[in-house]
Amino acid sequence: MKIRERGNVTAAEPAGPPAVVRHGAGHHLFVWGVLPPLGAAAGGLLSLLPGWLLALPDWVLALPFLPGPDKVELLAGVSGPVLTAVLAVVGLLGGGLLALMSYEEAVMVEAGADSVRVTASGGTAEVARTRFGTAFLDGRELVVLDTDTAEAVRVVTDHGEKRLRAAFEAHGYAWSDADPHEGDFLRWLDGTPDLDAHAQALLRTRQEALERKDADDAAGLRTELAGRGLVVRDRERRQYWRALPARGGRPVPGTD
Repeated sequence: MKIRERGNVTAAEPAGPPAVVRHGAGHHLFVWGVLPPLGAAAGGLLSLLPGWLLALPDWVLALPFLPGPDKVELLAGVSGPVLTAVLAVVGLLGGGLLALMSYEEAVMVEAGADSVRVTASGGTAEVARTRFGTAFLDGRELVVLDTDTAEAVRVVTDHGEKRLRAAFEAHGYAWSDADPHEGDFLRWLDGTPDLDAHAQALLRTRQEALERKDADDAAGLRTELAGRGLVVRDRERRQYWRALPARGGRPVPGTD
């Protein structure tokens, strides 16, 4: 496991402007130049659908998932330039809404002299230099570990490894090519004696959340497990865990 690190870095190091990783102008041009026009085009095409359906044979229109010849003729009767314009505008607005929603998933990373800040979904997590351990990509997720090897940040991002690594290393923060604690993870098995009953119940409930693809519930349970000294990660809806060193009176695996 190769970890790139620029020696022992302290807050007394010469300060410089933060290294920032964010979506550039190309991303914004793509979002606003593609999604709204696509929505408008989809709305315009939708207005032509009744006319296209009328050209189909009667036996096709009789299929149960189609509205039927009478309803198709009624829809075709109200179609025209006004309906096309209305649906195009609705599609345009829908594309604009999708463009706005895309910014909820936008991630910005600021690596400064004193701390690292990660902003996503309207919230910001800040890790002070004195608490920073290492950072790496786990699939499409950026992970920042603190000095106790707990996950201070885990967020989905589409920023490339090269840009992220350069931003962290610009201010002397450690970057790892992979999880430095890869070998410490164990696959969760319901009933294993290595975990207490509470942790087992949380993992059992979280497994159910993974099965129903409830990302919010799974994330909340991950945080609750972290409070009990467990780091959890997922591989194809399977959970893997590792224990943190005991600290501050926190319960450790195997105790109630």
